[in-house]
Amino acid sequence: MKISELIAKADDYIGAENRKRKSKINCLKHVLNKLRKREKKLELKFAEGRGSKEKISNELALIHAHRKKGLKLLKELKEEHKEAKINKEEKPSDESAD
Repeated sequence: MKISELIAKADDYIGAENRKRKSKINCLKHVLNKLRKREKKLELKFAEGRGSKEKISNELALIHAHRKKGLKLLKELKEEHKEAKINKEEKPSDESAD
């Protein structure tokens, strides 16, 4: 393995920006999973007719909106991660061409 490849791998592991992005992605996945479970429980409760239907439907709408927004953010973070990885791979080859 060339030194530039080793440096790139080390930067991936050590890079603060990359770590923050991965941390955000993991936390967001955790929250989205909890929201999905809560949404399923409320849908069951609504279908069984337990509790106030209006209150449950309002909470379902709110949770659904939060999940939709979270999924959009997760998609954006993953695209940023992909772009950063591609840019990092292109950068060493550009330097060697000079």
